[in-house]
Amino acid sequence: MGSSFSELIKNFDKTRDYMRDFYVYGFKTRNDFQYKSLRTYDDERRRIESWLGDFIKYSNSKKGKQIFISCDSSKIEENPLYNAYRCKSFTRNDIQLHFFLLDVLKEDSFMSLNEITDRILDDFAVSFEPQTIRNKLREYLNEGIIISEKQGRSVVYAKSPDSFQKLFGADYEKITDMIKFFSESAPFGIVGNYILKTLRESNNLFLIKHNFIVHTL
Repeated sequence: MGSSFSELIKNFDKTRDYMRDFYVYGFKTRNDFQYKSLRTYDDERRRIESWLGDFIKYSNSKKGKQIFISCDSSKIEENPLYNAYRCKSFTRNDIQLHFFLLDVLKEDSFMSLNEITDRILDDFAVSFEPQTIRNKLREYLNEGIIISEKQGRSVVYAKSPDSFQKLFGADYEKITDMIKFFSESAPFGIVGNYILKTLRESNNLFLIKHNFIVHTL
């Protein structure tokens, strides 16, 4: 029995190749994608159709049905190709542990690995191996989501402080116009877009006539 279809992805490089083909070329038919199986093509096409919606277009030729991505960059406020970066797959434990850690850890109170493990068990009645939690803490340390320090022989952890508030004070919302512009600028616009999402904002100010959104890929 074959695996069921999922919009989430493990291998971004493969998805990026298909998106490039659809956007940059736009003339290929299903049979032209010979470097992978036709089943792989069908799955990737369905994912991209789901992410990009109305930006997916079709045309018919003697070779067959062609799929391509079409958008007028001067009329869109957000690069639609960013959606591909938000679709990484995860396991049930990944998503559970993510929210458990964010709930348990505080900005102004450090906890050891054993304290975190016990607190998750007490609060949520879910038991994780300490090594599983340690690996997730190490991952979040690298990403800046949490911070750590040594207390005696133990390493203790806390949630990272609000970076925007730390850098700009209580009025950090005033820089959102700058971030809105930055969110559509290559090559790191996805970073600006992510910051906007974190602030629950969106670009409603800037339209860029010649915005080469393919550089996102």
